[in-house]
Amino acid sequence: MPISALITGLMLIAGPPSGASDWPLVIESTQGTITIYQPQIDAYRGDTMSARAALSVSAIGSAEPVFGALWLDCRVLTERPARTVRIIGAKVSQIRFPEGNTEDTGLISAAIEEQIPGLNLTFSLEGILESLDTSRKENENEKDLEVAPPRIITRDHPAVLVLLDGEPVFVDVEGTSLRRVANTPYFIVQSTINGELFLKGGESWFSAREISGPWEVTGDPPADATRLAQRSESDARAGDGAPAAEFAPGSGKRPEIIVSTVPAELVATDGPVKFSPLKGTGLLYASNTPSKLFLLIASQDYYLLISGRWYTARTPGGPWSYIASERLPEDFRHIPPGSERDDVLASVAGTVPAREAILDAQVPQTAEVDRKQASTQVQYDGEPQFEPIGSSGMSYASNASTAVIRVGGRFYDCDRGVWFEGATPNGPWEVAVSVPPVIYTIPPRYPVYYVRYVRVYSYTPEVAFVGYTAGYTGCYVYNGTVVYGTGYYYRPWFRRYYYPRPWTWGFGIHYNPWTGWSMGYGGGWWRPRGWFAYNNWGVVREGWWGPVGYRPLYRPYAGPVYREGFRPVSRPLLPARAGRGAAPGGSRSAGPIRTTSMYDRWTTGVSRPVSGERPRQAVDMARPQGRPAQGLRGAPRVRQGRGARVEGIGKPARGRPAQKGVKREKERERR
Repeated sequence: MPISALITGLMLIAGPPSGASDWPLVIESTQGTITIYQPQIDAYRGDTMSARAALSVSAIGSAEPVFGALWLDCRVLTERPARTVRIIGAKVSQIRFPEGNTEDTGLISAAIEEQIPGLNLTFSLEGILESLDTSRKENENEKDLEVAPPRIITRDHPAVLVLLDGEPVFVDVEGTSLRRVANTPYFIVQSTINGELFLKGGESWFSAREISGPWEVTGDPPADATRLAQRSESDARAGDGAPAAEFAPGSGKRPEIIVSTVPAELVATDGPVKFSPLKGTGLLYASNTPSKLFLLIASQDYYLLISGRWYTARTPGGPWSYIASERLPEDFRHIPPGSERDDVLASVAGTVPAREAILDAQVPQTAEVDRKQASTQVQYDGEPQFEPIGSSGMSYASNASTAVIRVGGRFYDCDRGVWFEGATPNGPWEVAVSVPPVIYTIPPRYPVYYVRYVRVYSYTPEVAFVGYTAGYTGCYVYNGTVVYGTGYYYRPWFRRYYYPRPWTWGFGIHYNPWTGWSMGYGGGWWRPRGWFAYNNWGVVREGWWGPVGYRPLYRPYAGPVYREGFRPVSRPLLPARAGRGAAPGGSRSAGPIRTTSMYDRWTTGVSRPVSGERPRQAVDMARPQGRPAQGLRGAPRVRQGRGARVEGIGKPARGRPAQKGVKREKERERR
């Protein structure tokens, strides 16, 4: 069933709920369920208020719920003596789902606008002011993302960039004659017998005497190295679907292996750079590289897009300097949909794809957390050590396997999109039902910045409703576009264990509307697969890309992705993957292609709502009012969270009695 049909039907036939306007608001019928979570307040002045809310839709018979977000411009009535703010009217300014069209969103918006005045949504004034202060600090900190360029390496022949997190850190591998380089997601080992180094990439092996090279293709790695590589979980085993690159001895394919111990990006062309014109613009694009390299004919300046940020230089070899997206030459905004480089439009401020990408970044993934079953384990490398977060009074654990934040005398652990709370850094941990607002002001110069994008929406005695937006996995809004990573280099932790920090550079990270952020591995035209062995021995958390267990999907740089009207049309094939979100047959026939949610990594206590399952958090608050809309069988139930509190907004005041809705319905029937 189309999303629009389900939502519109559910919203139009629902009478106003009774009882407290607690969250989440759940509307049900035999066709499915829509859940609206507590809103976040963005602006409040006079008799107007702007807010945004997460929602999820589960249609009966569908395999997965669909998550979305809506933006509201509200008329409010403020009762200062009672210190309450009540919504008396609303206009839906934006609504965002991963799929749908203009007609769908128009129908949904009209339905929501009709229903909101009858819901009698009332909030505490103190909670709204506190939420506004938090939003202001969040927006201020987002402006502090780093834009200084990394080391940009150019080559006109096959090359692969291999990154190390500083100088190599070697760890003995028990039961072998090998030492492994711990501070890299690449598989590099060294023989303790003769000091020779071995690198595994895809199905090929390379050897060198020094970490900096030169590296040569070899067909004779040590047996211990082969066995150890087979035990490592690599991209090839994850089935990323990318074409494997073979560099067998004697094949003539000898890529240069470039090792960098500082943040870097590789621009590799197939021979000297070749430029081709972009129709309707004064731009030339480099046609013999997957990198996004441009030349503006009028000024002869070069422009390069990496990790969502633009840099400019007078020569392809640099030096490169950052240029804000809104300051790009006008020619970039005129890149035609369907052209060879239309995939950069999402990184050009003011374009439709850029605005769509910003909205997409605010669509949450949500889950129910069983407060009795869900648990976390935090491993410290020695005794817990905390580093201050500026002058905020907060500190974070620098030697922990997950993100642990200390606020006052309490400790908060963010593990795979779920907050836990404890009285000591070692627990015991319980599911958090609220998080101190100060956490949402952590500046991006600290490695735990990404936890700001995980929320506790509401809770009941049994479950907590949580969610995260794209910032948790490294996607941030900056200067009118989305960018990947904070841009900062964070000092890792290494004693007995190596705890990496989120990286911004080095993996050819790029954006398109179907896959979101994907990595290209910095392999130039070779696009090597299976080069990462990200579950390194001695590595407890895979933090190169942010939260534990998260890793961007591998996709080569896409071809044209937009057509007239800026609707994406290119849908790269994905391999079938185990678990939820699998793409049967290696592709999807409709809708955006996204990796599975972080919540799918939980095996106990955390679940995303599945169609047909009755949500556990709410109880029936009133008998349904009115007649079912045509085409829907069975009356809907409007239910609200039992005793749910709204984080940052306070406990809403009680709503209108159900009798008023009954009286109105009887009057309509008599007429």
